[in-house]
Amino acid sequence: MWSEIHSMEALGPVLLLFSIPMILRWIPQNRFVGFRPPAALRDKSIWYDANALAGRHCFVLGLVLVALEFTLPVTALAAMRNEILWTVSTVGLVTIMVSDWRRANRWMRERHRSAWPPVPPWTQPR
Repeated sequence: MWSEIHSMEALGPVLLLFSIPMILRWIPQNRFVGFRPPAALRDKSIWYDANALAGRHCFVLGLVLVALEFTLPVTALAAMRNEILWTVSTVGLVTIMVSDWRRANRWMRERHRSAWPPVPPWTQPR
C-alpha cells in the first residue's frame, strides 16, 4: 500500500520532467522514445510537431496531478486519493493519446494532400 501511494504521487512530476524535452523538440525521430503514431514516424516535421503537442498536453496533465496530490487529503482518504489520481491520470493519458494521434494523422493528410494522389498532367489547367 505504501509503495502504491508513492508511485501515484510520482506520476505528476515524472510527466512534467519527461514532457520538457518533447516540448522543446529535443527528441529526434526514433522508434523508442516520444509520441510515435505512424504519421509521425513517416514525416520528420510531423514528428516534432506531434511530440511538442503531446509534450504540452502531458505537461498540463502533470500540473493537474501535482495540484491534486497537494489538495487531496493524505491521511483520511488514502485509498480514495489513489483511485482519484489513477482515474485522472488514466483518462488524461488516454485522451492525450487519442486526440494527438488523430491530430498527427490530420497533419499528415493536410501536408501531403498535394503529393497524393498524384494529379495526371493532362488534367491540370494550362
